[in-house]
Amino acid sequence: MALESSVLHPSTASELHDRDLQARIRAEYDDMPGLNLTLPQASRLFSCDATTCTRALMRLITEGVLSVDEGMFVRRDARRRRHGRRMTR
Repeated sequence: MALESSVLHPSTASELHDRDLQARIRAEYDDMPGLNLTLPQASRLFSCDATTCTRALMRLITEGVLSVDEGMFVRRDARRRRHGRRMTR
């Protein structure tokens, strides 16, 4: 997924909002371990624009919480179970 650097590096004003959004996303994936969302679905579910949503999702990928599987954002451990193999870090 190609992203512009402005998406990955938020301004100081949006950092607090991004952290809150990341916490909400993490909570949803914790509550529903089988959750898998496309970017447009995630953006609608979390009531934010695609750029903000992408930034939050990419941060959770960087932290090892989520991964992308066939265009869907999934919990990293759910991806391992679904494919029936262990992934090393």
